[in-house]
Amino acid sequence: MLLAVWISFQSSADAQGVQQKQDDYYLRVLQLSEITSDAATYHLRPFIGFPNVKSVREEHPLQHRFKLEEDPLFESRGGLKFSPYEPVWFQSYNTTPPRGGHDGAIWQGKGYNTALSAGFKVEYGPLLVDFRPMIGMAQNLSYDLGPYPPATRRSVGQIQEYAYRGRSVIVDHVQRYGDSAYSWADWGDSSVELRAGSFRLAYSNKRFWTGPGVNTSLQFGYNAPGFRHLYLGTHRPWETVIGTLEMAYIFGKTKESDYYTEGRQIDSHSVNSLIVAWQPWFTDRFSIGGIRTYFFPYPDDFSGYWRQAKRLFDPGYRESLRDNGVPRGHDPDNQVANLFARYIIPEHGFEFYVEYGRNDHNANLRDFRGQPGHHRGYTMGLIKTMKLQRNQILALSIEFSELAATRTALTRGRGYLGGWYTHGNQILGLGNNGQLFGTEHGPGPNVQTVRVDWFKEKNSWTFTLARIGYHNSNFDQHFITSYLLQNRGDIERWEARNVELVGGVQGSFQLRRNIEMLASLTQSYNFNRHHIKENDVMNTRFEIVIRTNIEGWLR
Repeated sequence: MLLAVWISFQSSADAQGVQQKQDDYYLRVLQLSEITSDAATYHLRPFIGFPNVKSVREEHPLQHRFKLEEDPLFESRGGLKFSPYEPVWFQSYNTTPPRGGHDGAIWQGKGYNTALSAGFKVEYGPLLVDFRPMIGMAQNLSYDLGPYPPATRRSVGQIQEYAYRGRSVIVDHVQRYGDSAYSWADWGDSSVELRAGSFRLAYSNKRFWTGPGVNTSLQFGYNAPGFRHLYLGTHRPWETVIGTLEMAYIFGKTKESDYYTEGRQIDSHSVNSLIVAWQPWFTDRFSIGGIRTYFFPYPDDFSGYWRQAKRLFDPGYRESLRDNGVPRGHDPDNQVANLFARYIIPEHGFEFYVEYGRNDHNANLRDFRGQPGHHRGYTMGLIKTMKLQRNQILALSIEFSELAATRTALTRGRGYLGGWYTHGNQILGLGNNGQLFGTEHGPGPNVQTVRVDWFKEKNSWTFTLARIGYHNSNFDQHFITSYLLQNRGDIERWEARNVELVGGVQGSFQLRRNIEMLASLTQSYNFNRHHIKENDVMNTRFEIVIRTNIEGWLR
């Protein structure tokens, strides 16, 4: 059994996100364990943590890291508040291919990777400014990019050699950022906001997570860099007479990386997204929600934006032909719609959640009845927590994501089985600057993950096992015409399926002089990489994240 110390699957592995995703999960464990009382559905994250928790009923293992109230380092008589963020230093090393997920602006290539984050928060009345930039570098050593030639794609022509090869992944999902060391700077989780009660209006670069998944999001997650967007919605649960609501309207702009099309022919896509999550007034155990997002070429003016924004309220059907007979499938847009639900039983420390999504439209109700699962993806999982002696908590998480394309895609359009996070007309895919929002595993993976967390006084351990199946549907579709040829022989499909096994253990420690360290070592075994029989690749990954816990500074 593969065993390693691993952080990247379960916590955002960047200088800011290492804390963000792990803290999200820890707050969720405390809610399930009846240690805290909060109304968060965890369908729209980040939930702004302990300042919005109603009460803490008892001691918890990591209470030295979390405070009910954040006292500013400086507060003027006029009400101006200032607090710096604790500096965070991230480092990792991959021995073979790139590895690292939910890591925001960082791309972790082969060799040494590092990033540094710092910043400050300023508040004055309803105005809040978060400034959290990041800088980083990847050694970006060379490795085998696969035997397939760079692809071509409708309307954009030649795809660069650094993008993943073959029809299965013709989206801006980059497997190497150029042929030399790669350095970068990013705004990180920065924003300018106006807040009133539970609501905020923000111009933001912050990442956000939609849906209840722990490891995988079907739309937005912490994996890709944040993109600049307008955010109008809640920043904490809004309590109403019909129950608790969390909601947001988002309009933003995703950018093409420098390593996808020749000459950056696409440049950008617009994002129009509406998210709503509801916990009914008659129960605090069940919550349900949904998200609908449209992606378009970025508009040139306000009238173009308005035409795009109104599409969020169009019916869910699209007739196959226009009046002039041009196929609707050639429209340069894509819609993705998801429904999700979460059910918790706090007295037993148990949670079950599910997210189901559709990528693309049905033509009409008759088409929906015939092919209701066209281009669907889903994630389901459970969490079980147990309180142990000496103020310790044990948490078990199991999650399954089925994101390979359904065979109905063969009967529609050009018959392209690309998998979730892709669409024929959404040429950048569900991502930003060469990385997908919801997963590090590329388009159309099937992922099964088991995780055990042991939270102790001042430290914690995480043990993880995962299996990833890559691009099964596209492999089956093009087995005869492409993959069999590359294998140079008469082989069965099962002999060349690309599957990766990963196992790990993570350690988080409170050291002397208020130093907090997260250390990890991961081991993966990739069978039949690039769908080439017996092309097996091992990768060992080391990671260390160091932060200073300074009184009056923010996490």
